Amino acid sequence: MRYLTPICLCLALAACGGDFSNDDLEFQNAIPRREDLMAKVLGQEQAKTRALRVASKVHALRLGRLGEVSGIVGDTSETGRDFNDSVGNMLQAIENIRTQPATSRGPNRRVWGPFPGRNDMKFDTRFVMTREGGRFDYHLQLRDVGEGEGDWWSFLSGHFEATGGVRRGTGGLILDLKRSREEGYLGVDVIDRQEIHYQTQTFPTRVELVWTFADTTRPLPSRYVYREGEGGVAEMTFELAQTDFVLGGLKEDMALTTRWAPDGRGLGAVEILKGDIPGAKYTECWDAQGKVTFIARSWDIFNPTEGVRASCPDLSALDR
Repeated sequence: MRYLTPICLCLALAACGGDFSNDDLEFQNAIPRREDLMAKVLGQEQAKTRALRVASKVHALRLGRLGEVSGIVGDTSETGRDFNDSVGNMLQAIENIRTQPATSRGPNRRVWGPFPGRNDMKFDTRFVMTREGGRFDYHLQLRDVGEGEGDWWSFLSGHFEATGGVRRGTGGLILDLKRSREEGYLGVDVIDRQEIHYQTQTFPTRVELVWTFADTTRPLPSRYVYREGEGGVAEMTFELAQTDFVLGGLKEDMALTTRWAPDGRGLGAVEILKGDIPGAKYTECWDAQGKVTFIARSWDIFNPTEGVRASCPDLSALDR
């Protein structure tokens, strides 16, 4: 996400602080903060499990064994950190807006900039916000230095509708990397679009991270959903393609949902969508040290469960 750096530097250099009216604060509060959208990653004890596992990504999930460190725990911790990195990188382009007053104001419009391109930055930059009722729309826009009003294009677009108080509601952001490449701005070849969709109004809160890849044949996760319920319980859901989950002639496409409590105890559920055993389900619970306490395999008629089901934590706050 280094392609955001020139914009961030441009807006940071323009930041000058100042006094804000209540109306200004309404606009600024419509911009999401990192802490509102980031996932709670499994705790320190679980993070240590990474060193105990064979170095691998979630494309090689392992079946658990009672009393051993859960592979799903390590993968969930790593996935949570990657999720937070993606959210944070996307938000960094607009974070400096909070620290400076708008350049121009209207009854339902604020504009920061335009800030002229500096040094090797050949683009002017501006940030535009509009309000209609309780909905705010905003755009981080660029144009070639010296071009006219009709030449602005949106690199990042977002919206927010306050329905539950300050910073509580529904919103989304879209990063248009395909347009960025077409305009000659910095970008990455493998991703066309990155999106965040969220609701922070009620529990469980929900943040969805979506990628659109330029190469649709890449076996990469394209959608993650993070939810958080009352009491600090959390959930991460994503799908994986071409995963070596069980021994056999085919690789599996699967959906993984992991839930965990604040003390680190949790439950992972895997559903096989395609592969050697389509429709099969696997469930695994672990304790606060990340060690497996219960296993259920729907495809095993002789030994379908191991361990104690009652050891699984109560995560019903996420069932809504």
